[in-house]
Amino acid sequence: MSDRIVITISREFGTGGHEVGRKLADSLGIKFYDDELISIAAKKMGFNENYVRDNEEVVPDFSFSGLFSGVSSYTVSPTDQIQENQFELIREIAKDQSCVIVGRAADYILQDDPDQVSVFIFAPMEARVKRLAQDTTHYKAYLPEEKYTEDQLVKAVKYIDKQRRKYYEFYTENQWGERDVYDLLINTDRTGIDGAVAVIEAYIKNGRGQDIVSDL
Repeated sequence: MSDRIVITISREFGTGGHEVGRKLADSLGIKFYDDELISIAAKKMGFNENYVRDNEEVVPDFSFSGLFSGVSSYTVSPTDQIQENQFELIREIAKDQSCVIVGRAADYILQDDPDQVSVFIFAPMEARVKRLAQDTTHYKAYLPEEKYTEDQLVKAVKYIDKQRRKYYEFYTENQWGERDVYDLLINTDRTGIDGAVAVIEAYIKNGRGQDIVSDL
């Protein structure tokens, strides 16, 4: 088994997936990529970081200029360019180093990498709304106002989850959150953030499931 390890984390909105990834990377002493991918992509493409942030992890728009003229051509939007650029960045980043990558369909992009461990982080709606109400830092990009009602937070969770699902299923052949797609599915309402990190570390250190499989 290679010493290199690439952990990809998909997450429902408000489950603490970013924090799990950051703490896991710190614990393992490896690189962490989430918002960092936005900065790298923006610099590489010459785009504003806020523009990249607003247009990543979304389904692209296509302008079918020849749809009614008999010409089979279309113009790819900047949104689609951002996704393709980030996919290439993910491949480059994971090629020669151990790291943790959050979101952006990284599990699918790296599906042929034998050193990848894919994780899906989920939690009940009530737990996610509670976390969002308490978090004033990481979720600021999604929830810029100071206060939100519970109903508003529920709507935000449903909306962003829907966008992430559409994005993932547009670019991959998998279903977002489907149990057969990932190595681990973790409920952070049960484990907490530190518990989720411990579960992933235990899985990695005990042969990434190989011992379990050999006993079946």
